[in-house]
Amino acid sequence: MRRLFSYASAPIVAFTLVLILKYYGLQFFIFDNLNPLDCLKVAVPSLLLFTIPVEIFFRNERKKLLAYFALNAILSAAMVSVIVYFRQFGIVVTYHAFMQAHQVLDVSDSILDLLQPLYLLYFADMALYLALRLFRSAPKFSAVRPNGRALGAIWGLSAATIVAYGLFYGSLLNELKQAERMGLVSYELHTIFTGVANANAAGAGAEPITPDAVRSVKNVELPASPYGFGAAKGRNLIVVQLESYQNFLIGMKLGGKEITPNLNDLIENSYYFSNVYQSIGQGNTSDAEFIVNTGFYPPAQQAASQAYGSKKLPSLPRLLADRGYETFTLHTNEVKFWNRIQMYPALGFGRYYDMEYFGQDDIIAFGPSDEVLYDKTMPILANLKANHKPFYAHLIAQSSHHPFIPPESKEMIELPEEWEGTDIGNYVKMTNYSDRALGEFIAALKAEGLWEQSMLVVYGDHFGVSAHSLKEDDRKLLEQALGHEYDPRTVHNIPYIVTVPGFTDEGFVSEKLGGQIDFMATAANLLGISLSSHVQFGQDLLNSTDNILGSRFYLPTGSFYNDEIMYISGETFGEGTVIPLSVSDPALEADPMLYKDDFVRIMRLLQMNDAYLEALPERY
Repeated sequence: MRRLFSYASAPIVAFTLVLILKYYGLQFFIFDNLNPLDCLKVAVPSLLLFTIPVEIFFRNERKKLLAYFALNAILSAAMVSVIVYFRQFGIVVTYHAFMQAHQVLDVSDSILDLLQPLYLLYFADMALYLALRLFRSAPKFSAVRPNGRALGAIWGLSAATIVAYGLFYGSLLNELKQAERMGLVSYELHTIFTGVANANAAGAGAEPITPDAVRSVKNVELPASPYGFGAAKGRNLIVVQLESYQNFLIGMKLGGKEITPNLNDLIENSYYFSNVYQSIGQGNTSDAEFIVNTGFYPPAQQAASQAYGSKKLPSLPRLLADRGYETFTLHTNEVKFWNRIQMYPALGFGRYYDMEYFGQDDIIAFGPSDEVLYDKTMPILANLKANHKPFYAHLIAQSSHHPFIPPESKEMIELPEEWEGTDIGNYVKMTNYSDRALGEFIAALKAEGLWEQSMLVVYGDHFGVSAHSLKEDDRKLLEQALGHEYDPRTVHNIPYIVTVPGFTDEGFVSEKLGGQIDFMATAANLLGISLSSHVQFGQDLLNSTDNILGSRFYLPTGSFYNDEIMYISGETFGEGTVIPLSVSDPALEADPMLYKDDFVRIMRLLQMNDAYLEALPERY
């Protein structure tokens, strides 16, 4: 009995048990699973992979204890990071995101806003032990040494179990379910090996991807005389990407006041597409820039700027440059953020303007304000107008970036009392500020004589209000204002507005299904550029009847939209969720198998997308 007690009080047992308890908390926060057996099944083999080597390789008891504490601190910090990432994005972080760790300082305010005091419990055991050591009352660990061969055998069994989990659960469609069933260690290893295998498969002898092949899978036929073709031919193209803008903001009033009065006015003389959804992946804002300029889907588990920054991408900037346009992009952050320093040349932009040009004045979020962006953009556009040079200017407005901290110096909407000081209220204030700054930019374009010479495109890059981090009181306020549940349809829905003075003056609201993947084709049609011989995976929304959209990263693999429904994959296709796109429709209890053909088509399109991009030549 005494020997058994000495083994039970050995540091490997104590630290493994503490880490299992912490993993149980992670299982609850992410998977909403309180089953202790599910936790033990995945936590024990995963954690023994780390604790057994410490026990084997550290002979000195003091050094061994320090190693255990370091391991405890590292794994605790990793678990908290996974929870925080899930709260913001609703997905389990993979090694790809950890490769972007150098960007943490740029978004430190966002990270701090997502942290909760409850997460300190992950470090409470270490703080308590150190406090007890200080008062010389800390518990003593047994100095017993478990048999090395036995530990080696257990380590091998643990590693084999983790590999088996990856093989057994790797076929599940839903990545969240994969991570729950495999455990995080097995899931991370699975993403590494499948990522390498998929990249090799995409680049090895893939069949040529042609425009006709893509259109055949999409069931798209090009009209002989496309509506709106060339309506903006020869005009400047000005594209404004609004940070964290969701479609529910458009037309919404709080306390009788419009949140986006300038966008509402713009829509009166524009084509406004209200049934459009984000297509981004891990690269978020930078992925949106990639998608709208190429008509390609981003990679499944990596930022497009990282995966394809070395490529020479077929793109809208290149098409316009071939027609004599000056092409440039403007972003008030540093160009190194999200590897844009590689992505912009890959997209074919002639030049870029970043914080080096915009300066350090009037900082909001992590760069100069939207007002600075527009004020310092106008002289560039005016100079090109004076020199009779057509241009494509892509502006990235980012003041409405999370964590939505309204500066006291800015004029913003006055909210009802119950909204003031809330997270959702601050989001509304920052998007209202962005709308006001955009209104001033539009006024400046008109005053400069550029309005009638240009086509303006405005869209949101991705959701701003995460359904996973939304506080319950904030959710109630938002859903009361919406008049319906804040569900994935609303989370992923973004605005898309196209203005061609003289052509869109009467205004039109389209409920056709669309995605960011369709923006390039729509703009090209209006500019009089045929994409009939150009590989891209979107379609012109002015001339489309049916549409199908894939979604990656923020929805499980195999999820898609068609003209009627949003489909979210389950563990297998038949276990998925069918949601009608119209929030006024009752919930569907439709059999997912009714949409099997669309599932097969979208999976094929994503495979073709990846194969085509992998086969593109390097720029160097």
